[in-house]
Amino acid sequence: MRTLTARAHTRSFSDYSTNQLRALEREHCGTGRCRRCGFVYTPTVRVCPASRRIAIELESRFKAPMSEVRAGQGLCSGKGQVWTVSGNKSAPWRQAVAACAQCPLLTSCTTELDRRLASGEKIRDQILAGRLFSGKGDEIAPEMFDAYADRCGAKTKRRKPTPKRRPTRRAATNRTASPSTPAQEVPASPTGGQLTLFKGAVA
Repeated sequence: MRTLTARAHTRSFSDYSTNQLRALEREHCGTGRCRRCGFVYTPTVRVCPASRRIAIELESRFKAPMSEVRAGQGLCSGKGQVWTVSGNKSAPWRQAVAACAQCPLLTSCTTELDRRLASGEKIRDQILAGRLFSGKGDEIAPEMFDAYADRCGAKTKRRKPTPKRRPTRRAATNRTASPSTPAQEVPASPTGGQLTLFKGAVA
């Protein structure tokens, strides 16, 4: 049992399916202490660390409402991969932008973003302050998310390497060395003309 528990703790929650995470979340609860991991609750901490990590993973998949992890931190805290523009699906980008719109730190994030852009910094493949920036640093308007996702998908298809064809193996055949063809002998002239001409040239 201890071995199984140790393996469960070393396994990343990102490897679990959403249904498995929800089942684990129901187990990491209890009165006074967590009945799954034994974490003792305090008046200020009412969830165990495993339960918090599960909640963060579910939030990163947009399977749970976004919640602020700590006071003074945004909804993206600890879930930065969600605000990284990757793949060719626009739905996660829209959800991240919608989460930014509800974040209490949106105003400060917008001010910081404007400062970075004014200084000439390029923001690439990121969603910051509810604004999406492409790999080239261009801002993509929300109504263009689907078109940009299609372009990303087309790029992915072009980059996909074509599988190399394996050389077809020829069936081994019994190759017997053919006897070398003897060099053809030039028939001697019956009159010995060539020998006469050679002697004449030497003389």
